[in-house]
Amino acid sequence: MIYPFHKPAFEDIKWLKEKFRESQPQCCEFSAGNILGWSRFYDGQITDIENCLVSYLFKDEAFCFPKGKNNEEAVKKIIEENGFPKFEFLEKGESETIERLFPGKYNFTADRGAFDYVYSRENLAVLGGKKYHGKRNHISYFERTFNWTFEDLSRKNIDDCIAMNEKWYTLNVEKDREGIEDEREVLRLNFAHFEEIGGVGGVLRIDGEVVAFTFGERLNDDTFVTHFEKAYSDIRGAYPMINQLFAQTLLTDYKYINREDDVGSEGLRSAKLSYHPEFLVEKYSAVKN
Repeated sequence: MIYPFHKPAFEDIKWLKEKFRESQPQCCEFSAGNILGWSRFYDGQITDIENCLVSYLFKDEAFCFPKGKNNEEAVKKIIEENGFPKFEFLEKGESETIERLFPGKYNFTADRGAFDYVYSRENLAVLGGKKYHGKRNHISYFERTFNWTFEDLSRKNIDDCIAMNEKWYTLNVEKDREGIEDEREVLRLNFAHFEEIGGVGGVLRIDGEVVAFTFGERLNDDTFVTHFEKAYSDIRGAYPMINQLFAQTLLTDYKYINREDDVGSEGLRSAKLSYHPEFLVEKYSAVKN
């Protein structure tokens, strides 16, 4: 490769967001917070090809589909100059574009553990009907039992959320040490650059103490992506409470909420399915036939 790749930096945010506006991604990976936060774990770097954002994952030796108006010209250039390289995190439409441009040259494989769960914002805000009966019961218990408050996430309360996350980390780290430690670092990076990312979040307190928080950013014109949602699992109703309040109060400009993937965890998959997604964002890898 001859492209001038570099590690994503917070100075790149304006350009990243411009390319995301042009391409309207559905995959959670293509958001400023995730590109900047998770790139070190994939050894991911970025460059400009044909005025498009192109990511390369050195750990996997794989490109991602170009983001920008000239994405077809960019992907043709990548494939022709690199001899049919591997691709990761392809949306369904992107895999179809590659197949149309280079028919029969690639084998595409879906990665179910990487599929994003996308929900109707209105459904999460209202929780109507029998299918959400259990969620409403937990929320009702929380509302009756605790002296609670909800507030916007801001620079004023981020330190309180970091302190809560440290307690949460101590309680949960043995369940998945590597994954939770990585997430802890990504959260700190996102919080450090909250304003630049365009972060939006909510904070739930009981008697003044943070017991849950959530955070994310705009993914595309009609979809918000939730990067983090933390609550103490032994406080009944804390998770569904902050989920509903966030959708009700701070995300009214959006039609959908992308709550990211389940990383192949059966427990996480069950929890995400219990909120009845509108659809899943399928993701594919592509290798040369």
